[in-house]
Amino acid sequence: MDFLPLSGIVVIDLTWHRAGPVTSRLLGNWGAEIIKIEAPTDQGDSMGGSHEGFDYQNLHRNKKSLSVNLKTEQGQQILQRLVRKADVVLE
Repeated sequence: MDFLPLSGIVVIDLTWHRAGPVTSRLLGNWGAEIIKIEAPTDQGDSMGGSHEGFDYQNLHRNKKSLSVNLKTEQGQQILQRLVRKADVVLE
């Protein structure tokens, strides 16, 4: 694998509108490890469309995804552990 400028950087992505996902996608293109945090599917899709749609796939390429219910204490603890290991948090 080629060395990229942001290799080794971990980014937690809590964004859900156009500017945030585009920003994290660019960071991923430059080598950062992106971990996208999403609400469970029963709480509604944060982007307002299908995860199989071309726009969703384009916005979220080069990202890992984790479904976490941040309204629960367990979900908040998971997020806190991830944030402690991250270099960047996008909100």
